[in-house]
Amino acid sequence: MTGRVKLGIGLAAVVIFLGIKACGEPYEGAKDVVEEFMEEIREMEGRDALKYLHPTYRDSLAKDLKIPVQFTEMRPSELLACALSTMGEGIEDVEIQEGKMIGENTALVKVKVEDKNEIVKIFNFVLVKEGGKWLIADIGPYVPQTFK
Repeated sequence: MTGRVKLGIGLAAVVIFLGIKACGEPYEGAKDVVEEFMEEIREMEGRDALKYLHPTYRDSLAKDLKIPVQFTEMRPSELLACALSTMGEGIEDVEIQEGKMIGENTALVKVKVEDKNEIVKIFNFVLVKEGGKWLIADIGPYVPQTFK
């Protein structure tokens, strides 16, 4: 082989490698959204965290809040933002453990959260991709799968 052929093969290999690396895993964007959401909560920025929630999930969470009398003048989304901010106060560490696609436009991200009392909880975040954007559609406790 000539030097030009070797160079061409080398360049093609680099382009293919970079192309694959740039594509990444299909759920990487979902993991990034969960990471940003948890960071907003840790920084007690509940209002900023709301933008990562799917509107139907956000409305469902807001509807389920128990509203003290002194807060009845606030909109439900404002109450939810306050609740999210308060939750961040006790978080010590957040670790994204894994992510996987569970549908064409649906991803599952497992997150480990440790509070300041060293209590560890693991959560599953379900995200949906709408209009090219990942949004959190559900957050629930992690339930290990058992196979019989």
